[in-house]
Amino acid sequence: MKNLIKFYICGLLLLLPTVVMAQLRVVEGSFQERQMDTNTSKEKDQNGAYCALIKITVPPLEGQFHFDGGALGVRKIERFGNEIWIHVPYRAESVTISHPQFSNKVEFEYPVTLKKGTNYEILLTVDGGRFVIINTLGAEHANVAVDGVARGTSPVINLFLPYGRHTASGIKDRFEGSMEFIVEEGSTTQNVFLQLTDQSVHFGQVVVTVKDDPNADIKFQNSRVAAGTWRTELREGRYEIWTTREHCDSIRTEFTVKPQQQNNIEAQAPVPHTGNLLLHVRPRGTQAIYDNNKVFDYTQGQQALTVGTHLFTFSRNGYVDKDYQLKITEKDQFITDTIQLEPINYIKSKWAFYLGAGYTLNNLSGLTAYVGGVYQNIDLQLSYTLGLSSSKDVYNYNKEYELLSGNTYKMNAFAARLGYQIRMIPRLGITPQVGYLQQMLACTVSRGTGKYADGAKASCLTLGAKILAVPAHRVYLFLTPEYALEMSKDATFDKVAQAADFKAGGFSISAGVLINIGK
Repeated sequence: MKNLIKFYICGLLLLLPTVVMAQLRVVEGSFQERQMDTNTSKEKDQNGAYCALIKITVPPLEGQFHFDGGALGVRKIERFGNEIWIHVPYRAESVTISHPQFSNKVEFEYPVTLKKGTNYEILLTVDGGRFVIINTLGAEHANVAVDGVARGTSPVINLFLPYGRHTASGIKDRFEGSMEFIVEEGSTTQNVFLQLTDQSVHFGQVVVTVKDDPNADIKFQNSRVAAGTWRTELREGRYEIWTTREHCDSIRTEFTVKPQQQNNIEAQAPVPHTGNLLLHVRPRGTQAIYDNNKVFDYTQGQQALTVGTHLFTFSRNGYVDKDYQLKITEKDQFITDTIQLEPINYIKSKWAFYLGAGYTLNNLSGLTAYVGGVYQNIDLQLSYTLGLSSSKDVYNYNKEYELLSGNTYKMNAFAARLGYQIRMIPRLGITPQVGYLQQMLACTVSRGTGKYADGAKASCLTLGAKILAVPAHRVYLFLTPEYALEMSKDATFDKVAQAADFKAGGFSISAGVLINIGK
């Protein structure tokens, strides 16, 4: 009963804002040098010498403590919760401590001569309470609470408590413990030892998995602990976790942990925020795919989409595929838009550039490469044909009819053509062309050593038409019938042509594929 009365008296002393009869005092024997403390004073006294630093631990009181260093004064005061640092000249002999809640002043004479740049400590107490040191046994650096209030990790140093009964609890990993203790009257610091014991028998393995969302955050006791899957150990009992994600409503999942076994918990994924999209798509029958493989049924009116960026692809036979990017930025946002696909056409109404390859069949056939451009239906095309087929042997003799060489010939050709595109149906067109063709002989020696008529040339005027079919966007199949009218030729070209039974110019037909880039 006596301790209980003292406890209530102490509580009243700590809460009263006016001056009371309780007394301040320095805990006996608490003044000592902090030999391992490296945080020394950087302040200097009037003579330029480093001050001594005195760290005073005080009870938790409303209002501020005041310090008077006499003639030498106090150079600086720093306050850190219940610890106050005063920087005093090393020649100081005493300090006077006061507080507005107490009538007395503490006149404290330093029991030793202060040293320059050295740290000291003092414990200041008040009637009705005492400083306590709480250590934990069984596990170090455990989290400690006193009377339900967290006090940091053990050891808890210089905790001021009123006289009377208190409860301390501690926890670290699987080690837990609690105890009651009594703060008794005394002039020195009281030591309390809190025993923690291994509670493994009360713990179970816990595996939390978020259903259908491996990237969702898992929160436990207001802290993020994992994403998608959380593995931990918990004491038996009832718990709850939250699954969260940006732009989603968080979902709570409750679960019970059973000891000494694995508890598999399936948590529901957070619910994404959604907006609404209304699309008008032309032509009818167009397929809409978004986010790679999801079908968007625009025929059903507005559809819900999650907040974020979505990539759509619209496609239909006979039309150019169209990509469409949509960004929904907030919950319940409504967006409406119209999508119009472009028919696949042979004619490019503005400009186009194309290149390709084909096979040209004529007197001496070959492989042809094409490059060209179209501007407002006017088509300019360049081509080069590499001869592949060879003529029959041509023999050359001297005046004495001695064989000099035997040669075969291939025909290379360069051509430039100008035409005008005419659309027949969307995927079929024709381009009448007129152009210039230069044919060149390439000689190969089959007998002897002489190359006769190698590089001989013939020039022609060409008339023809390029017929184009469009099986897919930007892909053209072409067929080009053409007739070349001879304009000029080298004498050696003429001799070789007669001997090998071919001629300059004439009818040819080419077929191949073009790749078109344009609008």
